[in-house]
Amino acid sequence: MNKQWILQLAGDIGDKYGKETRDRIFGNIDSMENSPESISAWFNSFSKGLDELNDKTFLQQMMANRCPCGGNYETDGRAMKDIYERSNTLAEFVDALKKWNIDKYGDYDIVEFRDNVLFMTKPLGESSGTGSCGKGCHCWLAMHTNKTVSDIFCYCCTIGHTGRPFKVAFGDDIEMKFIESIICGGKACVMTVQIPEKR
Repeated sequence: MNKQWILQLAGDIGDKYGKETRDRIFGNIDSMENSPESISAWFNSFSKGLDELNDKTFLQQMMANRCPCGGNYETDGRAMKDIYERSNTLAEFVDALKKWNIDKYGDYDIVEFRDNVLFMTKPLGESSGTGSCGKGCHCWLAMHTNKTVSDIFCYCCTIGHTGRPFKVAFGDDIEMKFIESIICGGKACVMTVQIPEKR
């Protein structure tokens, strides 16, 4: 259980909203047990607390910036940029990106190019999640939830984890959008990336 990451999120909330709000949303992090029941109860309280702040833009950015999942973002981003620069068209780039993604990570995530927009889809996982809404989610914290949540939390995995290499490749101005996720009631976790036109 990555409590260090949770403490970083708590610090961000405390810095903006104060200690009382931080404590109300996060509770006693040290007492959280590593069991499905404890994690689910904590996650449901946490996600509800974020929603009650009514500050989606800040919170979505916080989640995306604080993604704790491992990954070679810099290396992957440079590889993407190289593939893009060697491609003559966006369609050629997407085909090469798909091949690179499969070679490196296996044939798991779905990469599609529709109407000049790249769709990145992470299908249901075979996780040990027990929650009726979280089962199939890839996140250790959300996989046990029995309640659907708003999209705030999912910016961590989509815009944060999946999107970070695209930021390395194309800069901070690249347009990425969250579309749906398993714990928000979707059938998969989907985001889009607006790839710059080839000149």
